[in-house]
Amino acid sequence: MIGAIVAPIIVWLAFTIEAALTHSHAHHLSITWISITAGLVPGGVLVAFGVHVLRHSHQVAVAQSLNTELADVTFFETAVPSSPEPPVGEASTDDLAHLRFALDLALQPLEDFAGFDRRDQFREAALRYQLSVLAYALSMYRYSATPAFSGYLAEAQERAILKMGNKRVWGYWPLENAWGRLSLGRDPVDNNDNVMLTGWQGAAVGMYESFGDNRFSRPGGLTYTWSDGQEYRHDFHNLTESIHRNMRRSPYTLFSCEPTWIYPVCNTFGVTTLIAHDRLHGTSFHADLDEAIARAYEDEFTRPDGKLIGVRNESLGLSWNIWASEGVSLPTTYWMNAFLPDQAQRAWWLMKRNSLKFEGERFVLPRTAANRCDVGNYSFGSDSFAHTFLSLTAREMGDDEIADAAFAYVDTKEHIERQAGVARYDGMSTQGNLYSLLARFSRAAANRDLIGAGLPAHWLAAPRLAEAAYPDVLVARAVTDGRALELVLYPGDGGTRATLVIDQLRPHRRYAVLGAFNPAVEADHNGCARIDLDIEGRTAVRVEPTS
Repeated sequence: MIGAIVAPIIVWLAFTIEAALTHSHAHHLSITWISITAGLVPGGVLVAFGVHVLRHSHQVAVAQSLNTELADVTFFETAVPSSPEPPVGEASTDDLAHLRFALDLALQPLEDFAGFDRRDQFREAALRYQLSVLAYALSMYRYSATPAFSGYLAEAQERAILKMGNKRVWGYWPLENAWGRLSLGRDPVDNNDNVMLTGWQGAAVGMYESFGDNRFSRPGGLTYTWSDGQEYRHDFHNLTESIHRNMRRSPYTLFSCEPTWIYPVCNTFGVTTLIAHDRLHGTSFHADLDEAIARAYEDEFTRPDGKLIGVRNESLGLSWNIWASEGVSLPTTYWMNAFLPDQAQRAWWLMKRNSLKFEGERFVLPRTAANRCDVGNYSFGSDSFAHTFLSLTAREMGDDEIADAAFAYVDTKEHIERQAGVARYDGMSTQGNLYSLLARFSRAAANRDLIGAGLPAHWLAAPRLAEAAYPDVLVARAVTDGRALELVLYPGDGGTRATLVIDQLRPHRRYAVLGAFNPAVEADHNGCARIDLDIEGRTAVRVEPTS
């Protein structure tokens, strides 16, 4: 699972040495035992091949009946963007309490990792995944509720991305490169693998830059520090180029995370990185590969019965059956909707047809070990993590009834720990809590819209809340129509007197202010103005040109 191709060699050598040291020439193995030993591997291969043939024949038969049903099914594919003016909601006080868990994680000093789960840096609980999902959740909140707010929310997004340059996050790579590729190269970007970092972080950068800040595209914007004297300086451009280059060289188009193991779910992040970079910087990385990517997911990573295959070995083509479970297909479907909506719709249809059952007031997934595992900390027993992903995917695919029921199930089942205005599910991992935020703030096709279309142009150049004190001022809504700015604010802890900074105003122009002490303000030569107000409970503010 960690691509250590040296492991079987080490085991073989160890047994060889052990045999040489412990067996004298006076003792000989019988012909029977020699024959049994020699036949173990070819016998195992024959059994596995027979099982594969039987399973494949069954899947082909299932496919024939499924195709008959699918002939009468019509899928609705949303445009990109799905609406000219993306809807902007308003966060509740409970939403804001859960959001503060993510903000506190992100706003701590870059070298600190308080509140993150520390299990290992090789598999699903690794810091890089927690940081990436943290960045996605913050971006989705900003997109769906506060697109006209930068301030501490933008700073939190930045830090979630910058933390991935810490050696504690990416230092696993030199080890995997050594035992998987027999290479001493440390560079986490300039290599033939590692989409589990380049793709995941690239998607986070693409989302962040969609709000109008291209700092990660500047030279050295993404820097990975090994020691005081050694660092690897990259940026959004060459990170995307690495993904494109590796997809072009791979016979499968999709390429490996750990050396030799190709995970299509990780490659979905790589593809979304290509799409976002093309939109933001006028490149054609995804256009160059879109047909090959579609063929790869359809022909190499989908079983005959329509189930998504979660992993393949790049050398032997082998897969593990457990990686065709709902725990893998749900996140793959969610992210695939951004670039292969037809395949995502079919995968979601199959999920509802084959796996999802309605029991009483909720929809339930099969009670398998994979669906009762919180992969953020490897704990077993609870199905909350799986149902969080069910809610997230259902929301993206437009099935609000399933999404609401799944989210309500998790919200009522899990105990909510509340401390100093911050809420979290204390029975779920940090990663599980962050995915629940992504589900909480999503809507139909939200990820597809953000990746493929970004923000409307008039949002990016209009008045914006640029500064507010955290956690004194919590922003539940911040939206502009291109001229005016509308805010909904809550106090972080009781009532508070606050000063807000509004930017992207017309220099020296007067603006009327509703809901603050100043009935009017004049923008300075930089297009900024300060507003003083008392925030007690829900507080609405509107800033608009006087003429």
